[in-house]
Amino acid sequence: MNQKKEFEPKVIAFACHWCGVGRNEINPVEDFSNFKLVKLLCSGRINTALILKAFEKGADGVVVFGCPEGKCHYNFGNKNAIKECELSKSLLDLLGINAKRLKVELGFLNENGKLDEVMDEFIEDIKTLGPNPLRVA
Repeated sequence: MNQKKEFEPKVIAFACHWCGVGRNEINPVEDFSNFKLVKLLCSGRINTALILKAFEKGADGVVVFGCPEGKCHYNFGNKNAIKECELSKSLLDLLGINAKRLKVELGFLNENGKLDEVMDEFIEDIKTLGPNPLRVA
């Protein structure tokens, strides 16, 4: 029997330390079953170079988690994250990488399985898009 293996996307999530994402307060990188979480002190620390590097290294999708608007611990970090992600999306389109591979999610995600809900939906979207065209076989 020759069965085609189902595509399992490689997803990187960058998360603000203050928005309640993650299981471990100390470890800055955590592995979940379907994505890798990288914690930042603030979502405002995300930048276009970091996002593009994740795709260059083979990520099929990238999510940036931040605090809800008006609730940023550093006042403007989530606004910076939104601006950086919008710039990154325009560059992804120019590079031939669908901008839907990058998502920004603002909110406290440690309530009622919200993180799982967001990630499951995003991963299904990435499965529809298929592998990152930059990924080397």
